Amino acid sequence: MNSNDLPLISEYFRDKEIFVTGGTGLVGKAVIEKILYSCPDVKKIYLLLRSKRGVSVSDRLAQLKSSEIFSRIRQKDENLLKKMVPLEGDSMSLRLGLSEYDLKRLENVSVIIHSAANVRFDNPLHKAILMNTRSARELCLIAENLKNLEVLAHISTTYCNPKNSVLEEKVYPPIADWREAIKHAEIIDPDVLDILAPKYTDFQPNTYTFSKNLSEQIMNEFSEKLPIFIFRPSIIAPSVKEPFLGWVDNFNGLPGMLVSGGTGLVRISHSSPKIRSNFQPLDVVTRSLLVAIWKRGCSPSLDVAVYNCACNQAKELSGHEVSELYVQTFPKVPFDQMVWLPNGRITSSYYVYKIYLLLYLIPGLIVDTLLKAFKKKPMALDVMRKFHFASTSLSYFIFHDWHFVNDKFFDLMNDIKPDDMEDFSFDFYDNLSLLDFVYASIMGSRRYLLNQPDKNLPRARRNYKRFWYMDLILKMIFWIGVLYYVITRYDLLSFSGTSFSEKFK
Repeated sequence: MNSNDLPLISEYFRDKEIFVTGGTGLVGKAVIEKILYSCPDVKKIYLLLRSKRGVSVSDRLAQLKSSEIFSRIRQKDENLLKKMVPLEGDSMSLRLGLSEYDLKRLENVSVIIHSAANVRFDNPLHKAILMNTRSARELCLIAENLKNLEVLAHISTTYCNPKNSVLEEKVYPPIADWREAIKHAEIIDPDVLDILAPKYTDFQPNTYTFSKNLSEQIMNEFSEKLPIFIFRPSIIAPSVKEPFLGWVDNFNGLPGMLVSGGTGLVRISHSSPKIRSNFQPLDVVTRSLLVAIWKRGCSPSLDVAVYNCACNQAKELSGHEVSELYVQTFPKVPFDQMVWLPNGRITSSYYVYKIYLLLYLIPGLIVDTLLKAFKKKPMALDVMRKFHFASTSLSYFIFHDWHFVNDKFFDLMNDIKPDDMEDFSFDFYDNLSLLDFVYASIMGSRRYLLNQPDKNLPRARRNYKRFWYMDLILKMIFWIGVLYYVITRYDLLSFSGTSFSEKFK
């Protein structure tokens, strides 16, 4: 592809109608925000939304527009938010729950971004299949009727083939037949299907990776008729550049680890100090996805392109490195509320982890008791419980190593035109130190997850110092006590006429 003959990315999106599923999720929100900010001449962005807990679709759209992530859009031009158009539906339903009227409204859509997915690892198999697999089929059936469709971007995951240690940018052989899987999820009793799940899924780590693998098979088959590419992010981390430093909206992955550890509630992690994890900042995912959409839309191809949106191996982080960077960074950006001094202790031994976990139940009980005494909601044991179950569900990924081949992904950089570099280049993470990356993640967790303003940082740092001195004093008292016990137990200070070896006979 000769990029000199192609329009700028912002020009490509001019007057385009886009359909986004999963628009309220982490990636969906970031992609919508980036399109509105950097491609303001886009015509419409249709969002698949469902009413939730009594909140109507229009109210959910209003809540979405008021989100922190759209603050720079509101500053630039609030009218841009009017380009977001809700379509009431549900990814768990046939035809995505869309009415005939709303399906008709999609007839001029030229770009589809399929980001909808349930990322919980412990979902029942039938639910994972209906949400992550059948929704992909339903979307493709809708897309077949769109005469102006130029691109269908399917957001997958680098971990949908977890039994391969080397993961290339290609569609792998199916684990199961996706048609049969959908039929089973529709007609077999969910409890029976859960019993059969381990054998049926070929003992995949969880239902999420299995169902996402099946969705790739669907996309691969429909690519003969539709302009599809598959985009696989690795573990998505907080942004490092835009829309804001450290932006994130959920506790999944690295933010959950940092928050639970930074409060001092969780003081040990069950993970391998050597196995390296692949974290990709959210803004790298967003920018590279839009570049891939532009490339596919401008250069039609019969082949389904697959992009492993994974960082270079030099940027991967081991458990030990995360721990070290975590300990270095927290004194600069501690959280406002802490129950004790954060530490980065990790162990690969499950039995050592369980022993420490039981020991830490005592301070957890004390914290919850104090919270109850002050008529506040107890939360310490709940946080510890959630972290433990999250660690358990992630254990397969924590103790396995993968090499992600990402040549096609980084080759996208070569196609970006010079005038697009400022808005769409995604190599800035390569020039960022790992310490700065962890700093951005902690700062983002403070601001956007815990809602702790920066003006509180001086007080939080003073509080951190107090905990540091308290922790030091208690450790000194403990070791002095141990030393005193040993001395008095063996009467080490009275050696009159007695050899040292004789004291211990």
